[in-house]
Amino acid sequence: MGQLSFWSADARPRGLGDLEGLLCGPGRAELFGRGRAARLTIVLGPPPPEPEDEPEQEPEEGSEGDGVDGADDGVADLEGPEMDETPVDDAPALDPEELAFLDLDPDEIAARLGAHRQDGVSRERACGDPGVGRQESRIARTAVCTSHPEDPVSRWRAEAVCCALRARGVPAEVGRAEDGRHRVSTAFRTDLADLARAWTGGAGMKTVPSGFELDGPRLRLWVLAAGAHAGRGYTLGLDPEARTLDDRLLTASRHLGLGARLVRHGRTPALRIVGARRQGRLGELVGRPPERPADGVWPV
Repeated sequence: MGQLSFWSADARPRGLGDLEGLLCGPGRAELFGRGRAARLTIVLGPPPPEPEDEPEQEPEEGSEGDGVDGADDGVADLEGPEMDETPVDDAPALDPEELAFLDLDPDEIAARLGAHRQDGVSRERACGDPGVGRQESRIARTAVCTSHPEDPVSRWRAEAVCCALRARGVPAEVGRAEDGRHRVSTAFRTDLADLARAWTGGAGMKTVPSGFELDGPRLRLWVLAAGAHAGRGYTLGLDPEARTLDDRLLTASRHLGLGARLVRHGRTPALRIVGARRQGRLGELVGRPPERPADGVWPV
């Protein structure tokens, strides 16, 4: 067995600094209260396709303002019974907080939670948030769920990132972004303020701290959030709304011998690593693979 790299995730203790790996990708740090507290949010998965423009249709005669069918602006629409958004709690078969307390590897936590899906606990529910809107009728007391289109890879990423945050002492929840993608977010916390200040430049724009260097733990979280195989190469997704970071992250990756280059992977910019030796180096840095990684996510 070869010597373990000093920069490998398996050789380094976990810490809040590892969370910079999420910010290398699409993660965002938001300051609050004059910079005394901050939270992390990350939207996972590719953005949905842009809707196609529909041809305009001319209105039919008599369709506007003629009072047809008894339409009256002064009459309110009939509404159904008022709905309560209070979540309906089912007793989970496995408590993720207990696993995080044991300080298990984030991938082991995700794997153990996934093993209980057949018991009726969904992957997102196991990670602390159902990820779907639940409403309870005040009359019938019946839970009504509004679901969203599912992306198994993004769902797995949400679980893994959520558990990685918790394993570093930062509780997180899985929810939904406005476009339906999975989103992991923390509460506003004072222990995240230094991290957020370092990654926030003038006018509140996201920036890479001066002298930033990558290591195994940071790369591991970057892989969990935005790593993927792409043909013969492997890509690490970047933030499409913060393109000024690309060159600095490219330089940091090359310091580790990854030989990456900037590409556009679909609609998302990324660092692309090509070659068995370089991808093997990446695998060495991020550490042992999860027990059940999503297809096409882990570098080796």
